[in-house]
Amino acid sequence: MIKKLFFLLIIPVFFLSSCNDTGRSEKGDLVVITDMLGREVAIPEKIESIVGVRAGSLRLLIYMDAVNMIAGVENWEKNNDTPYILAYPELKDLPPIGPSMGGDPEMILNVGPDVIFISYTTVEDANKLQSKTGIPVVAIECVDLDEDREILFESFRLIGEVLQKKERAEYLISYISNTIDELNSMTKNIKNKPSVYVGGISYSSGYGISSTHAKYAPFLFLNANNVASDIDERLTSHVKGTFVDTEQLIKWNPKYIFIDESGYSLSINDFTTKPVLKRSLQVFENDDLYLLLAYNNYATNYEFVLLNAWYIGKIIYPEEFKNINFNQKKEELFKAFYNKKNVGSDILKSSLPLQRISISDIL
Repeated sequence: MIKKLFFLLIIPVFFLSSCNDTGRSEKGDLVVITDMLGREVAIPEKIESIVGVRAGSLRLLIYMDAVNMIAGVENWEKNNDTPYILAYPELKDLPPIGPSMGGDPEMILNVGPDVIFISYTTVEDANKLQSKTGIPVVAIECVDLDEDREILFESFRLIGEVLQKKERAEYLISYISNTIDELNSMTKNIKNKPSVYVGGISYSSGYGISSTHAKYAPFLFLNANNVASDIDERLTSHVKGTFVDTEQLIKWNPKYIFIDESGYSLSINDFTTKPVLKRSLQVFENDDLYLLLAYNNYATNYEFVLLNAWYIGKIIYPEEFKNINFNQKKEELFKAFYNKKNVGSDILKSSLPLQRISISDIL
């Protein structure tokens, strides 16, 4: 407790409202870093224990190979089987630090972390949590992997700076960048690309076939012909979602339709209760309806984004992807993100996706 009171008294001395330099500077036993909100935060030079609060924070710490440093997890993490929890189930045995989207200051104090990482926050909220606990609070960003990935990469670098895991940060950045570059190079010169659509995308809750995404990351990486790409991106958000009506989907009549697992049952219900879709869409004639991994689950599971991309590529570009061994890619991805071999079967054991949906089950 004396240690925490020390930080409570001394952190304001080093705290500045903003700074453009994300480097660290030493102040005796402390190191001052600049977080993703531009806050200067004094942290211990040597960090042994950490926690992550709010959506996506714990996930990034696990990606950064910091599992052994995590002192406690939010109740939500203990009660849900996210990919990263399935990869490291021992995390469920850690002490609770409070409810989702922020934890509880007293419960965080009980596990005594040296640093708190927080996502989806504001300067005011981060400062408030730091003031209540006397523990340095470092803000990170968990953004989409499509057009905002440089922000994600800066979060990796920031965590690497705080935890002295710079090499791990650069490895993750390189792996993700190289994967996206490879997908792009394999598909950018393909002519006469087939039309594709993704439905069942979850936002604040689950939705059916009408819920889509104009900037669906796997389609972007594959230079795919997304029929919904012309939707005004200002209408797209994690909260409100993007929706199309039945008539528009029929008008587009894409060659391939992919369904996000989170919206699978609702999408199938749409097909069964709206016979016009089954009569009008060519996917029901050609057996081209497929199920994808749901990658939005307490923020984005980035390895699922890339795995979906490889799977979609195999489906819509069979000739260009004929030499890609999908199972090998799957294990490669999980090893890259979790620094652990042979976890793919554990992570995907309860998932139905990455397979063709049987049309006979719908008709």
